[in-house]
Amino acid sequence: MNLKLLRLRSGEDVICEVLKESAELIFIKNPAMLMPVGGKGQQMQMGMAPWMPFSEQNEFEIPRDWLVVMSDVVKDIANNYNQIFGSGIVVPDVKVDTKTLLKG
Repeated sequence: MNLKLLRLRSGEDVICEVLKESAELIFIKNPAMLMPVGGKGQQMQMGMAPWMPFSEQNEFEIPRDWLVVMSDVVKDIANNYNQIFGSGIVVPDVKVDTKTLLKG
């Protein structure tokens, strides 16, 4: 999965799977908006919501001139996205020492 974070000219931050790119368009799947969540006295967190919640489709074309920047997604946000919109697979932060495991 080619997961990316897009900042659009509208100011929206969109996390999505980029299917392919052309000189004029970016083809995306399962876009979700990232938005700050939290209230008075609470720590600020990031929430996700479908980018176009009332659309029947889950694949879209975005004109390249609407893209301000595209970047890779940090692991925590990618894991959260995968649990909600993707395969459900979460990449752990734990590193396993295979030498210790093999010794028994």
